Amino acid sequence: MKARFARARGEEGAALVLVLILVTVIALGLAALLTRSDTSERVTVGLRDQAAATYNADGAMQAAVNNLRNSTYNNSAGQTCFSGGNTLQLNGFYGADSAAVTCEADPKKVLIQCPSLSQCNRPGNAILTLGKVSGEDGLNIQQPTGSTFRVRGNVFSNSNINVVNGALNTNASVWARTSCAGAIQSTPAPSCNYGSTPNVLGDDPGYVPAATEPPVHRDLPACTTQNSVVTFLPGTYDDAVGLSAMMKGNSACRHSTWWFKPGVYYFDFRNNGPNSNPLLSPGSDGNTWTVNDGHLVAGTPVNSAGAVIATPPVPAAIPGSCDNPIKNANAVGVQFIFGGDSRLAVKAGEVEICGTYRVDKPPVAIYGLKSGADTTTSWTGADALTMTAVDSAGDFTNPGRIVSPDGQNATWTKTGSNKQTGTVTVSGYPPTAAIPVGSVLTSAKLVAVHGNTAGATGDDLSVVVTPTGGTPFTVTVPSYGDNLMHTDSVDLFQSGTGTLANLVTTGTFAGVKLAYRAALQHPGIERLDSLRLELTFVPPAFRAGSGCVASGPYTGVGSSSTCALIEAVNNSGNQFYVQGTTYAPKAVLDITLNNAAEQVFRFGVVARSLWVKETGSFSYSGVVIEVPDDSPGFVFSMYLAVYLCPKSPTCSPSGSPVLRSKVALVDSDPTTPQAGARQVTILSWSRPG
Repeated sequence: MKARFARARGEEGAALVLVLILVTVIALGLAALLTRSDTSERVTVGLRDQAAATYNADGAMQAAVNNLRNSTYNNSAGQTCFSGGNTLQLNGFYGADSAAVTCEADPKKVLIQCPSLSQCNRPGNAILTLGKVSGEDGLNIQQPTGSTFRVRGNVFSNSNINVVNGALNTNASVWARTSCAGAIQSTPAPSCNYGSTPNVLGDDPGYVPAATEPPVHRDLPACTTQNSVVTFLPGTYDDAVGLSAMMKGNSACRHSTWWFKPGVYYFDFRNNGPNSNPLLSPGSDGNTWTVNDGHLVAGTPVNSAGAVIATPPVPAAIPGSCDNPIKNANAVGVQFIFGGDSRLAVKAGEVEICGTYRVDKPPVAIYGLKSGADTTTSWTGADALTMTAVDSAGDFTNPGRIVSPDGQNATWTKTGSNKQTGTVTVSGYPPTAAIPVGSVLTSAKLVAVHGNTAGATGDDLSVVVTPTGGTPFTVTVPSYGDNLMHTDSVDLFQSGTGTLANLVTTGTFAGVKLAYRAALQHPGIERLDSLRLELTFVPPAFRAGSGCVASGPYTGVGSSSTCALIEAVNNSGNQFYVQGTTYAPKAVLDITLNNAAEQVFRFGVVARSLWVKETGSFSYSGVVIEVPDDSPGFVFSMYLAVYLCPKSPTCSPSGSPVLRSKVALVDSDPTTPQAGARQVTILSWSRPG
């Protein structure tokens, strides 16, 4: 019995152990399940909070976007993004949570307004050549074998395209009315031998110059100090030789920054050719202005960050020296207008020309005139200038009769056999109208109607001409051995370099004083019917391209009878940039690229013919000529950043934002946005971190 009892107790112990093991396993399992459940609950709570933050940030951003849509904000002076400033406060935005959204204008703006091709402030093409001259390439591209000349925008030639080496590449379309030679890469494939198929993109856009008449004539600024800022004012410039002499490596102001302040400039050089001004030195290379030293900045100067500065530095950092209309709707630049056979050559100098942003037209920075001609003003015959006063009757009676050739004479009766001199002095001869500064005197004559009753030779007749404000000079009047009245035209032109020419060119001619002197040998009556002044001059005028600029076919630099309006020659030191549209429908552009750092022609080129050469040292691989992408209206972009402040009645933006976005505002009229009618486009949406 004892034995059996003992065995039973041992079995009961083993069972207890098994029970304890089972209980432990169950407890551990329950604990694991409970722990996992708690973790899952905490994760769920965290995800819910994160989702709430995301929703809050998205909602705050949408509130800011809606606020902008219903505003008229366009970053004008004095404006802020929101009514309370550049931060939108969203207090109690989501329950106990608050938010704040900050706004910062994007300095790089898309500034294209193009509701239609006829109402567009961008050209329809990156390159448009209009010439149809036999033997002249519309577009000629020369570059090292294997190179690619890159364009952004359409290319349209109204004649042919000749890619001598390498390839022409564009992201848009290519048309040539006649043949294409060489490799051309475009989307879609190029349309060569396009023929006479109508296409508005191939038509002359007909841009008008920024002025309707030549601006005020300007003398060249002083050139005295090297490494200085030499400032030019808007106006008409007629001296290519003077400009070139200033901008060469051995001038008194060498290595300077040549700053052309914002405005309209008209370059109508009169050194050579028809109606040239003898007061100007003739040029050895025609009417060519050559930049062979220094840094030419045309437009509003800016620093490296794009901020406007008072004056450009020396040396100027080109490119990037002037306010670019492709980046800034407030850019105020220049328009360089060229007339006649005036032209620009860039050699060792650096040039950057910035146009003015326009809402309704491209920012044309270079304009080659295609119409207009010189006109001549003639105060001759019945319109000749006449006296208004008698300064001294001298020996003559009735001096007032000298005013007109009417047969009524002023007279002096000479007696005795010895030689005697009689004089009379009259004045006046005021101009019929003010003579414009920059006019070119082409003829000046004194018309004298006179005679002597003695019918004898040996008399000496002369007139002392004293222009108002000028140096006196004396001319001889013919004498005759008869007793008739004679009309003589006495030349006062003095080869176009005398006192009268200077007064006409400076616009200061105000009249003259004439002293008639008759030294008579024989007794008789000296009769003077009239003294009149005849002037002919050519005032400044817009002149269509002429001479070698308008001649063709152009076959490259060095052509004897043809020349390019703009020529950048093969010189390792030159750089040439146009931040704006180049419009020269009757002229050729011939550009050699050596060391460009960015696009050379921004906003497109319109010319009769375009020649581009890339040298072996040219390493820029980007787009050389471009037009900005089109858009439905004026696009102004800005950056928005959302900050959240959980369980706070207010929110101050600090630390890192939870959401960033770049948005663009599109208005049909950028100057007068319409609240609620503007389009808001989300350009980017990101969550930092």
